Amino acid sequence: MKDPFPHANRVAVFGLGGSGIAVAELLAGFGKHLIASDTADPSKCAEFEAKLPPGTELVLGRNEIGDADLIVTSPGLEPSSPIFAEADARHIPVFAELEAAFRATQRPIVAITGTDGKTTTTTLTSHILNACGITNKMGGNVGIPLAKVVREADDLDCLVVETSAFQLAFCPEFRPHILIATNIAEDHSEYFKGDWRRYVDTKRRALAVMTHDDIAILNASDDEIKHWTDTQARICWYAAKRSDIPQNAQNCAYVEDHAIHFVFDGTKHRLALDALKLKGDHNLMNVMGAILAALYMGCAFESIVASIDTYQLPPHRIQHVRTLNGIDFIDDSKATNPHAAIAALLAVDKPTVLIVGGVDKGLSLTEWIRLMSKNIRHIMVIGAMGDRFCREAECVQIPMHRCATLEQAVTQGYDLARESGCQAVMLSPGCSSYDMFKSYGERGDKFAAAAMAIS
Repeated sequence: MKDPFPHANRVAVFGLGGSGIAVAELLAGFGKHLIASDTADPSKCAEFEAKLPPGTELVLGRNEIGDADLIVTSPGLEPSSPIFAEADARHIPVFAELEAAFRATQRPIVAITGTDGKTTTTTLTSHILNACGITNKMGGNVGIPLAKVVREADDLDCLVVETSAFQLAFCPEFRPHILIATNIAEDHSEYFKGDWRRYVDTKRRALAVMTHDDIAILNASDDEIKHWTDTQARICWYAAKRSDIPQNAQNCAYVEDHAIHFVFDGTKHRLALDALKLKGDHNLMNVMGAILAALYMGCAFESIVASIDTYQLPPHRIQHVRTLNGIDFIDDSKATNPHAAIAALLAVDKPTVLIVGGVDKGLSLTEWIRLMSKNIRHIMVIGAMGDRFCREAECVQIPMHRCATLEQAVTQGYDLARESGCQAVMLSPGCSSYDMFKSYGERGDKFAAAAMAIS
């Protein structure tokens, strides 16, 4: 490792969740004096002191700059927070934990950016590389702070990093060796105050600092990403159909004739769709991105294909929970925006009772609701967005049922599925979970528990 901020002696750390604690430990190892702050209640002082490096100044109840030379912030703090205006006025630079970790490591990074599919692509890429003998660990938005990973990375060949817009907002120099861009859809409007271009520019930020030694693996079928050509990195395109690939593309991948076709360094490979356990058009895109990254890392195509057979999707992504009386219970709690929920509608092609709702991000529901008319027979509505959803979904004339709890939605949804001949009850909420749950994971677990409790 190397000191990520050699000219700073006193560092303020904002937010003391997992990433804040991890970066505090990283920076303490380089002898930094830390001023660690969090908006948590001051009564929790002993709890935080036990997690922080000795000698850390702890401030609770607010974020505190103090006499710091530099700030490292949690991704949970919005860029518009007044504390950052104060930092700007005092000419104190602000960085994300992701940026600090990147600067501290000398291991090459394979990074994944985009709106949807990031975690699947990240975990699949990591799995393939490890199976092919390229040792790596995952970090970033996948749930493990990168600052923690780099402290344990001495014997690794590379790092595989999922990046979120929250992290990238304060990452001016983050430069992966390989960048996979999955897709860009409307999301996190509240974080960027409805500024679409700012959201997009944050997602593509790494491209601006990448060089000809680096590789950008870009989704040519995405209306936004197909224009991301302003970079020094070498571009490799992948697409849902061959016609989306630019004519001058050299290395690429695309779907055609029930197979994924790869063109790489003058060699052509074919992977039949029937040979893939991962179903859904969205997962075909994830597979293409991951395989191309592995090829650039030197993996043999045959070894890559063999490794995919042993890959398991992360939970809460169109996950089969159980089948009862011919009705599948499907957990797609990770669909936290309408675009992600559309992928589930397209993948689950059978009569379905759909459970939706949660925190209203202010995103458009139009296309999501329109696509429900094909297979959705009943809609169970939960959470804070209920009134808006029911009002906008009247146009599709699907029976809607307001439910006070997720458990009610599951049990009532199952009864309606039996009555109407549906073959699935699916949780694919299209919203964040924070109105009723701590996370999308807890929401998915509650759905599965409710499904398993039905006899």
